[in-house]
Amino acid sequence: MAHESSHAAPEVAPRRKRRIGRAIALLLLLALVVALALAWIRREQIAQQLITDMLDGYGVEATYDIESIEPGAQVLTNIVIGDPAAPDLTIERAEIRLEPRLGLPSVSHLILDQPRLFGTIIDGELSFGALDPLVFTGEEGPFEFPDMRLTVHDGRALVEGDYGPLALRLEGAGHLRGGFAGELAGVAPMLHLPGCEARQATIFGALEIDAERPQFEGPVRFDALSCADGGLAMQDGAIALTLRADRNLADLEGEVGMRLGQSDLVGNRIAAMQGEGDFAWRDGNLIASYDVQGRDITTPAARIAALAIEGTVRGRDQFAMVDVEAQASGTNIIPGAALMQTLADSAQAAEGTLIAPLLGKLGRQLAAETRGSTFSASLIARRKDDRLSLTVPQANLRGRSGASLLALSRAQLAFPETGPDSGPDSGGDSGLPLFSGNFITGGTGLPRISGRMEQGASGALELRMQMPDYAAGDAHLALPDLHLTQSRNGALTFTGNLVASGALPGGFASDLAVPLTGRISSSGALSMWDGCTAVRFDRLVVSSLELGRQQVTLCPPSGSPILSYGPGGLALAAGTPSLQLAGMLGETPIRIASGPVGIAYPGALSARNLDIEMGPVASPMKFVLEDVSAQLGEEISGIFTGVDVLLDAVPLDVLRASGNWRFTAGRLDISDARFTLEDRQAVDRFNPLTAQGATLSLADNRITSAFELHHPASDARVVNVTMAHDLGTAAGHADLLVNALTFRPDFQPRDLSELSYGVVSLVDGTVTGRGRIDWDAQAITSTGTFSSDRLDLAAAFGPVKGARGTVVFTDLLGLTTAPGQRIYIDAINPGIEVYDGEVAFSLRGGTLLELEEARWPFMGGELTMRPLTMSIGVEEVRRYVFDLRGLEASRFIDHMDLNNLSASGMFDGTIPIVFDAMGNGQLEGGQLVARPPGGNVSYVGELTYEDMTPMVNFAFAALRSLDYREMSIAMNGPLTGELVTRVRFDGVSQGQGTQSNFITRRIANLPIRFIVNVRAPFYQMMTDLRSLYDPSAVRDPRTLGLMSDDGTRFVPGNRQRPATLPDESDIQPPESEAMP
Repeated sequence: MAHESSHAAPEVAPRRKRRIGRAIALLLLLALVVALALAWIRREQIAQQLITDMLDGYGVEATYDIESIEPGAQVLTNIVIGDPAAPDLTIERAEIRLEPRLGLPSVSHLILDQPRLFGTIIDGELSFGALDPLVFTGEEGPFEFPDMRLTVHDGRALVEGDYGPLALRLEGAGHLRGGFAGELAGVAPMLHLPGCEARQATIFGALEIDAERPQFEGPVRFDALSCADGGLAMQDGAIALTLRADRNLADLEGEVGMRLGQSDLVGNRIAAMQGEGDFAWRDGNLIASYDVQGRDITTPAARIAALAIEGTVRGRDQFAMVDVEAQASGTNIIPGAALMQTLADSAQAAEGTLIAPLLGKLGRQLAAETRGSTFSASLIARRKDDRLSLTVPQANLRGRSGASLLALSRAQLAFPETGPDSGPDSGGDSGLPLFSGNFITGGTGLPRISGRMEQGASGALELRMQMPDYAAGDAHLALPDLHLTQSRNGALTFTGNLVASGALPGGFASDLAVPLTGRISSSGALSMWDGCTAVRFDRLVVSSLELGRQQVTLCPPSGSPILSYGPGGLALAAGTPSLQLAGMLGETPIRIASGPVGIAYPGALSARNLDIEMGPVASPMKFVLEDVSAQLGEEISGIFTGVDVLLDAVPLDVLRASGNWRFTAGRLDISDARFTLEDRQAVDRFNPLTAQGATLSLADNRITSAFELHHPASDARVVNVTMAHDLGTAAGHADLLVNALTFRPDFQPRDLSELSYGVVSLVDGTVTGRGRIDWDAQAITSTGTFSSDRLDLAAAFGPVKGARGTVVFTDLLGLTTAPGQRIYIDAINPGIEVYDGEVAFSLRGGTLLELEEARWPFMGGELTMRPLTMSIGVEEVRRYVFDLRGLEASRFIDHMDLNNLSASGMFDGTIPIVFDAMGNGQLEGGQLVARPPGGNVSYVGELTYEDMTPMVNFAFAALRSLDYREMSIAMNGPLTGELVTRVRFDGVSQGQGTQSNFITRRIANLPIRFIVNVRAPFYQMMTDLRSLYDPSAVRDPRTLGLMSDDGTRFVPGNRQRPATLPDESDIQPPESEAMP
């Protein structure tokens, strides 16, 4: 018993330890149960406190209701986060299912009913208001989807701000790391994108997550997309999008199917476009392929029925380098409306030049060849470090005939650096794009231009091109050679030759050869012809001027080119030391010579000593321009001086012309011109006249001019002239208006024409009239009609008063009238005043005056003058012959107011007056003869009653009444000297009332002849008898031309005493033998 006991004692201790541990465990379990029981009883208060503490820790304002809290799930309702008046998130009901874990349980499933999320995007920053502390925690690292299931019932979101309102709707369920499937929809009534706007943009599709890789598949649509700044507008866009993202959401890939309605881009329009492609974005690198087709493409340059482009796009290092490869093909590529309109407008603008038919042919043939044309090309575009280049391995446009219209090969276009660090000091290239490659144009009726551009050893690109003669009718244009060199910074230099034939503005050129030399800087500035340049032509026609083969050398100013064009505009400066040109003007030879000629634009034009001769060398028409200058700018204007115009067709010379001129919009205007107009005849028909304020315009090949001619000394207004001339037809006219040309003491016809000297003087009166001069290439005609109501004047044969009438010129320039011009004269006094005369005359060539007829009623009869032709302005002998018919002696005595003398009888006769070359007048063989049966002469005066010798007493007694059967009066002698008048009575008998006695009766039976010779000046003769007893009958000698106007100097007359007949005595020849 003792072993067992000895063995039994040690087993009691372990058993006690187990009971103590079990008891402690039971106590802890009991305490946990009690605690859990207490916690379960107060679970909602504890959960609410935990959620509140967590939200307070993030500073989030929220309210909610706890619907239930179960060991595996918690349900919250009426969740509002943010301002209750404008919450940022509301959830109708949220069920959170928990998965027990060691430690805190994790959320295994989140179920959201009708969540409503509100956000904003302001200045590009997304915000969800009070949720921002929960959403944007600032934690770094790769994105990772939560390890839980998500179920969303009717989830919606609204984001407003920079892009306009965007509404989203999400419905779906599944594990976020694989298995989630749902639908995503969105709509934006007006989506504001950077620089663009989209109307009624929508997105709808399936959203799935597989192996933590989200995927969206569905369409993106918009009614219209417009980008005002970029000139882009699209209609009815639909994009079938399949998008897959890697688990980090940084790498993407997908496929795109596109369909667009009408699209416009900066004046270019595509009626419809569709295409497809795929892409992959990995680690900042893009690989994409595309295949796009468009139809009915319209651009200013071309219209394309169909165009297809397919190729690939590769981008590296976040698009730091981009490569685009494309294969393009098109059909029915025809010139665009803008291009054709430009060609048509250019042809119209160039109408009248050789360019017009060339452009017209180019447009027609281009339109014909491009119908049914095809296009193919390969393109490679690269961009690296802000440098862009385009390579075209081959491109070909073929016309309907199959001919190649344009072919490119190995072409490359490189643009200079355009980044923010580029510039003249950046060390990179700048300026124009760099181009290299080969090209050739052709086609039926189209110019063939071939060229090759390549890079030389120096790195410069060189282009050599040529264009054989391209012709349309008589218009030809060729570039035999053109060499362009482009440096690496884009600057161009070129040399070559241009040969052209065809119409020029107002003319024509044959084989006009112009060397082409110049350069275009990298900034685009153009300069041409740094040295003297010879321009030659085989034939040059300007209007009716035709020049034969000539060469003109133009030189630039020192240190400058002839032509430059840049930011400052166009500048042109050239000069030549002289011009020597010869040719034809119509059918008239012309020669042009000048001194220095210079032109600068904008600036001035200057020409000196310009001589133009037309016609035969022996008798040319001359234009002499001493100095012509102009200011060249938006308009061309200047002055001219010392211009002489001598036109063979018009026998008038314009001399010493000067004035202002302006040329703008194709119109030449001359204003404030001054010149002298002179007659070119050997004997001037008129004295020089002057014009001031004259105007002239040249527009549409038509010259118009207006000026007023004045007498230079008195400034008397002579004639107004308006002129028009058509350069195309060489026809024109001038209208002349004489408006009250008044002669006065300081302005006489001699002031207008020396031809009037010796014909008329002391003219007082006014002349009015009109004239017209017409000319064309064959002839010149002129007419005129001039009138006066009253002219008083002094003629060679005596004073004239009240001359009036109208004179019609059939050749005004030639001063030729129609025959039978008539003027009416109130009074003329060739010694005896006669009234109411009529003179018929005509004028030929301004030098021959034909007095066709002159007649006056005179003392009961008629005085007429026989026809006379006299040369005006020539010293010659002139013979005026006056015929007298039916002169009544009694009326003559009464008219002379000879109170002591009475007479009867009627006389006829002739009075010739001859003026020698010196202008001295003389009566030669004047004769008046009484008509049968004679008449009576009676004189009763103081001598009648004087007692003188018997014979004298008998004579005066007989003169108391003397009947005669025959009576003649002969007159001879100078007008300004002594005139011998011989009065002869035959068949004399005593008249009634005389004394009769034996002696008188015996004497009366004798044959008695009275011969009376009177010597006296002509103008005094008729008044001598009266002056014996009436001093008032003596005329003022100044009015007779015998004394100067100041009354101090006698005008010398013909002092030679006329010879008497040697066989006749001064009184009466003896009838009987000598008495013893």
